[in-house]
Amino acid sequence: MNWIRAVSCWGNEASPGEAVALAHAWGFEAVEGPLHGDPLAWKQTWTASGMRWIAEIATACPADGYVPAWASTPAQHREDFLRKLDLALAAGAEKITALAGSDAWEYGVARDFLGDLLEITRGIDLTIETHRGRPTFHPRPTLRLLDDLPALRLTLDLSHWCVVCERAMAAEPTLLDRLIGRVGHLHARVGYDQGPQAPDPRASWHTADTRSHFAAWRRIAGDAPEFTITPEFGPDGYLQQNPATGEPVGNLREINRWVGDRIIEATRPV
Repeated sequence: MNWIRAVSCWGNEASPGEAVALAHAWGFEAVEGPLHGDPLAWKQTWTASGMRWIAEIATACPADGYVPAWASTPAQHREDFLRKLDLALAAGAEKITALAGSDAWEYGVARDFLGDLLEITRGIDLTIETHRGRPTFHPRPTLRLLDDLPALRLTLDLSHWCVVCERAMAAEPTLLDRLIGRVGHLHARVGYDQGPQAPDPRASWHTADTRSHFAAWRRIAGDAPEFTITPEFGPDGYLQQNPATGEPVGNLREINRWVGDRIIEATRPV
């Protein structure tokens, strides 16, 4: 297995330039993040760096956020997606991961919206992320979408489902079996039954959660010749803080690097 590990701009609170530097320092192969600014300048950055770029698109939400307004319409999401898609393609993105649509919609509306995006992006490597606030917020509607939309491929982030379902979803073999072959990208964050992000996946009290997530990622990747994965421990309310001091309880960059290194070690042939 050839893992293509990406440094997340969001998770590491890094600018594109900083993310490229981190990727080189850590031995990662890619960078993941949204596009801001001149797409041609970005394309020059990626070309010069030798890094692969996974473009992130989040529809109908603030520039610094990921949650769409409750009343946002499919038309608003579609317009925003098209605008950001054009920028990403102009900047030379080789893969696009999208947080698209809203969990506020009826199932049929969400299905038709995602089906429209799949038609628009024929021939483009697009994956739809499993994420709270989106149509893929829970495994049940997500599995139904996979049944109804044969071209749909996911960016699988199991940590969101851990919270929504209050279960260790990475340890659910029947669920994972349904997802095999339908995942094109992984977001590697360890969730648990009461949170989307274990404060530190190396801690002994999260051993079972960490092991189940690593096993799930390996199972999903299977025997593919290569698979992209982004360690995505991040800020923005995910990172717990000491209530007395406000100090973060973990070092995000240290943890994300550890996850990237560990996925290589865990799948290295004996």
